[in-house]
Amino acid sequence: MLENGKIPPHQYTIMIAFFIVGGSILYTPSGLVHSAKQDAWMANIIVVGLGLLLVSLFNLLGSRFPTMNLTEYSEKILGKWLGKFVSFLYFIYFFLSLAVFIRQIGDFVIIQILPDTPILPLHILLIAIMIMGVRYGIETFSRAIEIFFPIIFLLLLIFIISIFPMIQFQQLQPILANGIKPVISAALKSIGTPYLQLVLFLMFFPAVNQTTKAKKSFLLGTIIGGNVLTIVTLLSILCLGTYFSENMQFVTYALALKINIGGFWQRIEAVMAFIWFISIYIKITIYFYGSIICLGQILELKEYKCLTFPLGLITLILSLIINKNIVESDKQAEWWTSFSLPFGLFFPLLLLIVSKIRKKGRY
Repeated sequence: MLENGKIPPHQYTIMIAFFIVGGSILYTPSGLVHSAKQDAWMANIIVVGLGLLLVSLFNLLGSRFPTMNLTEYSEKILGKWLGKFVSFLYFIYFFLSLAVFIRQIGDFVIIQILPDTPILPLHILLIAIMIMGVRYGIETFSRAIEIFFPIIFLLLLIFIISIFPMIQFQQLQPILANGIKPVISAALKSIGTPYLQLVLFLMFFPAVNQTTKAKKSFLLGTIIGGNVLTIVTLLSILCLGTYFSENMQFVTYALALKINIGGFWQRIEAVMAFIWFISIYIKITIYFYGSIICLGQILELKEYKCLTFPLGLITLILSLIINKNIVESDKQAEWWTSFSLPFGLFFPLLLLIVSKIRKKGRY
């Protein structure tokens, strides 16, 4: 391991929950509603169940090699060169995902908050604090996440309570008007973000100081993050209806804009923006950390911090060219699940099967 820091299971849980919410809380409702209409909340429940199955697979693989991360036991299972090749593919996947999410932050800010601001300085600022978070190490970063958790939870609770007066239960009708098939189809399409991406946490599995509890923490974090997305999707339909939920780019931000209680409590969209900024910052920092550790072990380096500035600069350039605008980002989201499938399902399944055949790791 290039990083010898250790974190307790509850911080691992919080990290996973933030990872799931980050990036998805603004985008997930519109994508699901587009496919499943008023039954999108059911699709979200199904996709959480599928996500838990994936996490169970990751737990089986991680618990066989409790002192190694994904890169290390890929070489142990597949051999040095084939293992390094698979690890390099994971590095590419993590690094491209990082650039995509940074671009999403930039697009959101210049569309909704600072329309006259160039995207370059926003990306520079974001990448600078991302590098700082990684250089402090996993222990310091996880403690910072723990500090933010009660604040984000309280703000999310305020947001949910504030939109109660807007709820119209008739927006859910008719239930299953087109049958269960569109619901299942929507669930399968949306599993790529964020549940297949949770394979990234196999890079952090050995950092948990209680291996036996790491598996429960992984499942619990997935349940918490998945339930948040389900509640947000349900509230979007109840308050805005399917038409607006489907056609608005940042539906939960738009929902916060419509809050008005007695002409006094209104325009609390800053609350939703703050929740999203913190959660997606945590997500991109985790991606950057995973990318650096992955590349560092492929190159057999003695420490990872020497990679932070070079990879940070490459991330900046890649984030500016990976998508030209928000339209390209939306088109990319349509095939992202297919792109993530080999990394989030096929490779982990292959590693698990081969490790059992070759009798590698714990039983």
